[in-house]
Amino acid sequence: MCTFVETPDVRVLIDAGVALGPRSGKLPHPREYRARNQCRERIREFSRKADVVIVSHYHNDHHTPNYTETVWLGSSAEESELIYRDKVVLVKDIRNSINFSQRRRGWMFQRFIKRVGSKCEVADGKSFDYGATRIRISQPVPHGSEQSELGWVIMTTIESQEDRFLHASDVQGPMSKQTTGIILKENPNLLILGGPPTYLEGLKVEEASIDTAMGNAARIAGHVQILLFEHHLLRDENWRERAKLVYKVGKSAGNMVSTAAEYFGMQPQVLEAIRSRLYEQEPPTAEFMKWSKLKREKQRTQPPPI
Repeated sequence: MCTFVETPDVRVLIDAGVALGPRSGKLPHPREYRARNQCRERIREFSRKADVVIVSHYHNDHHTPNYTETVWLGSSAEESELIYRDKVVLVKDIRNSINFSQRRRGWMFQRFIKRVGSKCEVADGKSFDYGATRIRISQPVPHGSEQSELGWVIMTTIESQEDRFLHASDVQGPMSKQTTGIILKENPNLLILGGPPTYLEGLKVEEASIDTAMGNAARIAGHVQILLFEHHLLRDENWRERAKLVYKVGKSAGNMVSTAAEYFGMQPQVLEAIRSRLYEQEPPTAEFMKWSKLKREKQRTQPPPI
């Protein structure tokens, strides 16, 4: 969900993080590690251009923590400092509407940000003006349904001239009726929306919650000119079929429903979704497999040989 927004007045980087996750009982395939490294390079590239960096919440794929972890994150103190040093960093509040794990991560992250000389400001429910550009941060909304144990996130609206852009990380559809109402009230021209985790249906998420999320997303698709449907949804290889209602409603309304990749003329690379097949079709080297069997403590500080 990392996104760079540029207006005539300010350049903004939202959710400057990338992470891989456990799937199919296997560590990420070397192709996934290479893709993660490419994402890290692009985040560094765009962080150099950014004046403002926004953190919607403290899950490790939405910010870059300041410690070394090579299995999932590819993070380090040096990497984090390159991204956040000498920036205005607008962050999710760690005192209100937050669960324990994110409060702890957020506290450590904010200490680091201040230590490297950046301005760190709690952003929940606030607006920030840069010339004719206004950055408006929502009050916290649920990370999924209203009963979610995953905490809360903040959404970002950026208005400049006639354009209104909205970035909605990890709202999972949205599942929440409240979140859907906020998005519709913002009435963006372009929306990047975190879709529902259909790959967890029947495991950690009820079918009814997925149906609710798709219905809310379809309602939004009927009102928003450009909707980029992203994130959790694309961990499901059958994401397009699962989202067919959203595409249908958007098309009927004359609006665009797309992924970020397709919006830029590329094919989505759903590598996590096809991890098992990658291991079969492109077997990793013996060196990589040896690394994969190391104890986790060694793996965390020793990059995978890709």
